[in-house]
Amino acid sequence: MMNSATAQDYAWWQEFEGGIAVSGFCFTFVADMRPAEVLQRLKAAPGDITEPRGYIEVGPADGGSVIVDIAGYAGITRDVVSELSRGTRLATVHNNIDSHAKFIYAVDGKLITGLDPMFPDEPRWGAEPDWLLEDLEDLGLLYEIDDDGEWDEEWMERSEQFVEAALALAERCTGVRLTPEHVRGPLPYAASVAHLYQLCAPELAY
Repeated sequence: MMNSATAQDYAWWQEFEGGIAVSGFCFTFVADMRPAEVLQRLKAAPGDITEPRGYIEVGPADGGSVIVDIAGYAGITRDVVSELSRGTRLATVHNNIDSHAKFIYAVDGKLITGLDPMFPDEPRWGAEPDWLLEDLEDLGLLYEIDDDGEWDEEWMERSEQFVEAALALAERCTGVRLTPEHVRGPLPYAASVAHLYQLCAPELAY
């Protein structure tokens, strides 16, 4: 990737770890797209906040737009990934209330690489599962198991900052930068995307 974002660029995330991180989050970075087009593609009307589930905020960012979805997971569903990455690039960092994490990178409607940013050496998926290996290594996300079958101390230390590294990876993939102001909100655009969830669980991008 041409962008050289580092985990240190996202050190500010630590101020949110006791709040948003506990309830779960889904941050989606969309390159070269304005918030209004994001909502248009999602068929979500600005201000249409009629359902408690599936509420998102969207704001402009350097390089494009970001979607902040607290306690949701729209950004890792197959339809959203396909639609929002059409003609551009998308990356999503998701972590649920049980700390089960996912990272998605898609280009022009195709899922390129999916992985668990906390355990990125476990099976990855997508059209090119190894596409981000160099960046994963550079960001300190790859790890090794020691001779006793245990995580080494270095990985244990790095794993505590996996969100910061995953956010930096998303920026490298898209050129879009998430800021504390995006997370703190409120953002200029807000909408309900409850229709994306429907009555049954939507198909995920993995």
